[in-house]
Amino acid sequence: MAGFKLKKKTSIGTAVFSAVSLKLCCWGPLLLTGVAGVSGSSVYFSWFITLKPYLLTIAFLSLGYAFYQVYKPKKTDCNCETDKKVFFKSKLYVWLVAVFVILMTLTSYFPQLFYQSQQKEVIIIEQSNIDTIKFDIEGMTCSGCEENINHSVNKFDGILEINTSHKRGTSEIKFDKINYNEIEKAIKSKGYVIKNSKK
Repeated sequence: MAGFKLKKKTSIGTAVFSAVSLKLCCWGPLLLTGVAGVSGSSVYFSWFITLKPYLLTIAFLSLGYAFYQVYKPKKTDCNCETDKKVFFKSKLYVWLVAVFVILMTLTSYFPQLFYQSQQKEVIIIEQSNIDTIKFDIEGMTCSGCEENINHSVNKFDGILEINTSHKRGTSEIKFDKINYNEIEKAIKSKGYVIKNSKK
């Protein structure tokens, strides 16, 4: 019986760990930069993107095994005492873990679903004030990185348009009446490395 409990607990733990690890390429740089002050920390996690399909597979296989352990028919021909109902061994707990794994998967592969739209009404008075700057950025690995940069830059008044691509490693930003050094600072604060910028 102890072996059964260990297997179920281990499979749930593996599912949660794998699901959280899906976001490590995005959360790792934020933690290192924000807490430890390590600039350009995104490059340390860029290799992690290659593991995401495997982590996703492990998470759902582990979750499936946990469901099997919870829902498989119990043996009734033994004289052993029935276990007391414990929340962490209940079906509800496994379902809550399943919801968590699904949410982590969605935030990893479809981050735009979880970012509020930051469209702002911008009134352009002087067309000559509009500038465009293109950043070559190192450390972006997925669409989550794109949303992370867009969200951090779009908080400034005067941002007109942002086109960020993790595949090209660039972010092209059109802005009005804002110091581009502030934009650069916002990108770096998220742990990314700016290799070059062209106005």
